[in-house]
Amino acid sequence: MAHPTKQPPAPEVEIREMELEDIAPVFILGERLFTSDRWPSLYRTWDEYEVINLFASDGDTCFVAALEERVVGFALGAIIEKRRNPWKYGYLIWIGVDEGAPVRGIGQRLLKVLTQRFIERGARMMLVDTDAENDRAINFFKKSGFGNVQHHIYMTKNLTHDPDYLKRKSRRDKEREHQAHEREASRERRDKPRE
Repeated sequence: MAHPTKQPPAPEVEIREMELEDIAPVFILGERLFTSDRWPSLYRTWDEYEVINLFASDGDTCFVAALEERVVGFALGAIIEKRRNPWKYGYLIWIGVDEGAPVRGIGQRLLKVLTQRFIERGARMMLVDTDAENDRAINFFKKSGFGNVQHHIYMTKNLTHDPDYLKRKSRRDKEREHQAHEREASRERRDKPRE
């Protein structure tokens, strides 16, 4: 009679508050997840300052999922308080999980911990947004109890064609040209043999 082979236990994922040394791994993971070709509207706002600023201003609502000391997921949030409004809002700004992580359910665990923190901080409503074509995220949020879907429109304007931009650019170009000419003249005066 053959004995069934025991599967090794799944690696343990720790969900914890983000720490200073997590900033770089969170940013790098976000760079892999929020690429310009997949999610242009997310990519345009994901940068190292976003992570640093959220950690500095709302560190107690920033969490990571760590697997054997390696960051495999994150949830970055903030509490929003509006003047003359008794409600506080918990805003899930970023959530991401390494697609190669060998453990499932990391996103749900991160969301649960962040939700608990928002409740502890007095939030009465939780907000989230994502790209309108990110069906995977939309389904994740719907399964997690989010509703009242609203559509947003993002528009852009290329300022490099604006007359004020072109005037400013022209002035800068002339200034650089003048500075280059001054440096050249100074160099010539300096290098000119003295009589």
